Amino acid sequence: MNAQNWKKIWNRRGGIAEGSVDLDALIKLDGFDSGAGCIEAGDWRIYAKHIAHRLGMRDGESVYEVGCGAGAFLYALRERYTLAVGGLDYSAGQIAAALQAMPNGEFKVAEANVLNIESPYDYVIANSVFLYLGLDYAAEVLDRMTRKANIAVAILDVPDFQTKGESEAMRRDVLTQEDYEKKYAGLEHTYFKRDWFRSRAAERGLSCDVFDGCVPGYVPNKFRFGVVLRSLHK
Repeated sequence: MNAQNWKKIWNRRGGIAEGSVDLDALIKLDGFDSGAGCIEAGDWRIYAKHIAHRLGMRDGESVYEVGCGAGAFLYALRERYTLAVGGLDYSAGQIAAALQAMPNGEFKVAEANVLNIESPYDYVIANSVFLYLGLDYAAEVLDRMTRKANIAVAILDVPDFQTKGESEAMRRDVLTQEDYEKKYAGLEHTYFKRDWFRSRAAERGLSCDVFDGCVPGYVPNKFRFGVVLRSLHK
């Protein structure tokens, strides 16, 4: 039920006024525009640059984003690199915005667990998405992502199981108890142990680089981490 509740929230977002496509508008549509989760465009660009460097990204490569939303992360990457991009999201409004921002991208309205693995990309990423997925569903999505990627997979902004208590307290502290229960009822986050990713990487013969949250000025950083998986033979 939690996943369906989140789906209703994200299906309400989408749509950019004609001529107003820019990174600020896409960040807002992707939900990083209020409260502790607010990220400014300048900080978003630094974040995208950091992840691109960690992946070893270069001009002429391709990047696919699972749960791409309006495409803010891909848009920031394309400000720095010449890239072929694509993505999927279950929100039709968000995908419409991504297509408006990047009309030559391959964007599709779809659930993450039907990711097409027959059309490979160099990098397959998911930013601030796994927090909405149950563990079994996340394992299925991760498997498809690793099979689609030619070079590496990046799972970003993952809630850390070790800091779950502190993270939930932070979410509660910005609201009254009544407002918190009203806003977040049925909208829980999924928290992951870092070893959950290490174990799945080992099962697939992949390297696993786990790192702390790295978005400048982003309050949830201290409760989040990222993961890069890549073949040991590439």
